[in-house]
Amino acid sequence: MHETTNIQDHPDHAPVVVCRGLTKSYGSGETKTLALRGIDLSVSPGELLMLVGPSGCGKTTLISVIAGILDQDGGTCQLFGQDVSRFSPRERVRFRGKNIGFVFQAFNLVPTLTVAENVAIPLLIGGSRRDEALRRAAWQLEQVGLGGRERDLPGQFSGGQQQRVAIARALVHDPRLVVCDEPTSALDHKTGTKVLEMLKSLAVADNRALVIVTHDQRIFQYADRIAHMDDGMIQETVRQQ
Repeated sequence: MHETTNIQDHPDHAPVVVCRGLTKSYGSGETKTLALRGIDLSVSPGELLMLVGPSGCGKTTLISVIAGILDQDGGTCQLFGQDVSRFSPRERVRFRGKNIGFVFQAFNLVPTLTVAENVAIPLLIGGSRRDEALRRAAWQLEQVGLGGRERDLPGQFSGGQQQRVAIARALVHDPRLVVCDEPTSALDHKTGTKVLEMLKSLAVADNRALVIVTHDQRIFQYADRIAHMDDGMIQETVRQQ
């Protein structure tokens, strides 16, 4: 049974994400489009929150603001108690590289790099030595069931396996927040279910927060809360029982 709750309700321990009155627009004048219209949202450690709603309702814009990729026009969005929009570009990149992992719809693997090199990218950007980064990448690949294939290229993997590589890359630098944009849309039901089970066990079990944008109703069961968006606003959240 589902319980409808206010979006501002969250557990007592300090949230990972706190957005208040968040607004974002694109264009100007007659072409101006309001993508976010006063979003209030909190996400707690260990929580898997799904953002759902029709195409164009602002879901991807919202996670882009949360992740510090886009600046909001108004309101505030704090990550771990810090307002990332106040950071310099260099500080923002460093902050994202340390604290946030990304899983993309299209996997975004570099085809000419081995899967270990792909997974190691966040560590190399963060300044890790190459040998140490590759060692940690190999360990993370083992955690997603791809041990022993470190030297293979992405083209040698199925879609589900490539998504597992992308998950390994998102987790290798031990981020406190993992953001996913349609992680199962390119996968069949069985593979998508396995991917979500893996994400939840590897990410949420370590007390990370996980925010997933999805249209895939087949994976709603894995959410702790589902935030329903429409026309740039969160209409309600539903807490899964």
